[in-house]
Amino acid sequence: MLPLKDNLPTDRLPIVTIALIAANVAAWFVLHDGGFLVLLVDVLFMWWFGPSVEDSMSRPRFALLCLLGGGVAFGLQALLDGDAVAPAATVGAMGAVAAVLGGYAVLYARARVLSVVPLPLLAGLVELPALVLLAVWFALQALLAATSLGDVAGDGGAAFLAQLGGFGVGLLAIKLLVQRPKPIPAHARGALS
Repeated sequence: MLPLKDNLPTDRLPIVTIALIAANVAAWFVLHDGGFLVLLVDVLFMWWFGPSVEDSMSRPRFALLCLLGGGVAFGLQALLDGDAVAPAATVGAMGAVAAVLGGYAVLYARARVLSVVPLPLLAGLVELPALVLLAVWFALQALLAATSLGDVAGDGGAAFLAQLGGFGVGLLAIKLLVQRPKPIPAHARGALS
């Protein structure tokens, strides 16, 4: 499932979100590690979830949340598998996005997200509660980590576990960093406009 649009309006241009997406894309082109699908998913998730989280706090606090998530992900990967093949910049970017998703899960779990669902019986556009989409994302990362643990040719699942660490940072740090969480209007808990 890929998010296309949440139903939470933002009050200001998400400058930090845009800068982080640009840095992520630039790092991918410099490193060109072959993980284009990972880049695409990170960019989409950051674009649709980042602005609402960024809008809930000052820009420096939002940047701090992303740095904490990226730093924890990088540190976990180094601790779990110092010889991992996934570049540190990629894992850090994944951790930053994961921290934003963890923060969104705490602040806006009841928001609705228009998503592309590529399953045979449910193919098409589907409105999902944000918590469902984020739970599926989390479960997929855990599954990928568990099935990659014995993969000696890859990074042994360390990158996926590191990303889950970034998500945990978002879950734990958001309440300390948030300044002005938006209430989810009643109409935003239902259909997208």
